[in-house]
Amino acid sequence: MVKRASDQPHQRPNSNLRVRWVEVEVNGADTTIEEALRTVERMRRPVIEVAPPPPRIGHTTPASGDSAPPVQPTLFDNEEQIRGEAPEEALPFGTVNDVDEPLDSQRKKRGAGERRDRNAGIKPVGDIDFVPEGKQSLKDFFASKAPSSDMDQILVICHFLEHTLKAPQIGPGHLLSGFTHVNKPVPRDLKQTIRNMKERKAWLGFNDNDIENVRVTTEGDNRVKHELGKGNADAGAQ
Repeated sequence: MVKRASDQPHQRPNSNLRVRWVEVEVNGADTTIEEALRTVERMRRPVIEVAPPPPRIGHTTPASGDSAPPVQPTLFDNEEQIRGEAPEEALPFGTVNDVDEPLDSQRKKRGAGERRDRNAGIKPVGDIDFVPEGKQSLKDFFASKAPSSDMDQILVICHFLEHTLKAPQIGPGHLLSGFTHVNKPVPRDLKQTIRNMKERKAWLGFNDNDIENVRVTTEGDNRVKHELGKGNADAGAQ
């Protein structure tokens, strides 16, 4: 029995159903199989077309002798001149740009700064008897020890104040009075010299920052008693 056209299965028009069956059979060595699989993988990937870059506008000269109209520069032609800015010249290696360098980075050389009196705040103590009755005077004691460096001179004055005069307190003002009495120049920075004697020589000692209460250490006493005035006074003052 022949089916009529009306009895055939109905097919929907414009159907989007697609069926694709790909069967690949590869025989060969491992290298051949790997190469074939890579080829199939490339076939499965969609091809992406990349638009070619726009042609660059150049300066052309017409065939005839007539002058051609000026060509408008593109955004990539001489960009700095289009903006009206002159190109920055490169500085030679090792040079310093004085305009861009901050002022704080320009350090002054030692001794080039403003000079100031670092002993300006020290006031001499006026009630010290440097010529005590029945005892050796500071001038005689100072002359016997013959200190030549600033540290040794401070050490001798401190030793006299502590052991001869039994001073309950020794500070920069007492030392300033001692320098005046023996007629010797005062160190430029008396307080800093005292700190250096504590940190570097261990000849003087004081608690924390209490520089107004200085005492002579054992090292300082030994130097005054056994080294100064013996011909080798400058051996440990360097």
